Amino acid sequence: MTYQGKKVVILGGGSGMGLALAQKIVNLGGHVVIAGRNEAKLQAVADRLGAAVSVAAFDLGDEAAVKQAFERIGGFDHLVSTAAELTFAPVLELTTAQVQAMLVSKFWGPFYAAKYAAPHLAKTGSITFFSGLAAYRPAPGASIVASLNAALEGFAMTLALELKPVRVNVVSPGVVDTPTWAFLGASDRQGLFDSVAAGLPVGRVGQADELADAALAMMGNGFINATVLHVDGGGRVA
Repeated sequence: MTYQGKKVVILGGGSGMGLALAQKIVNLGGHVVIAGRNEAKLQAVADRLGAAVSVAAFDLGDEAAVKQAFERIGGFDHLVSTAAELTFAPVLELTTAQVQAMLVSKFWGPFYAAKYAAPHLAKTGSITFFSGLAAYRPAPGASIVASLNAALEGFAMTLALELKPVRVNVVSPGVVDTPTWAFLGASDRQGLFDSVAAGLPVGRVGQADELADAALAMMGNGFINATVLHVDGGGRVA
């Protein structure tokens, strides 16, 4: 598989699965635009990955900013959204601000990005969203996460019809060892990973590189469309 001469925009490319994907695309000869709100953080990542990476700093929840960003980016081949700002808490404890932040990363952001990226996407290109296992295995404290992951998958399926022949797919991760869990202390985080691993057929949580490989496979295969790829260690059947 080669991405020589290809240009890929990654929303959330500054850390975790998005960063792992950016590194792989650069290694395969592609150019990557990493996008997010924190320009300094993104620039530090771009400096580390080299000249094949550029930065687009904007707020995914700001429709005008998203539109302007894609106008500046111009033509490209693939759009990937790994962005996720998630809060795990019971409904009675969730604040409106926390829900709004989740909506931006998992609904409004992907919606605005698809809408304003579409005119600039190559017809042979693709859009890949990242949802999550919570849509299939809801648990206490994950009500909004589960709802938004499921909504994102439904959005992608219809978008595949509206944007054809551009392909639209979804990667659905299970629990992956990424900075998403940084809100937990080191001991609590390891305890969570150990608990999840004990209930999975593979006996461990996922790694960012594994999810990046899944996204690469979907982007690179021109006959995969309107598909949800589950990369969850068997979490749906555990």
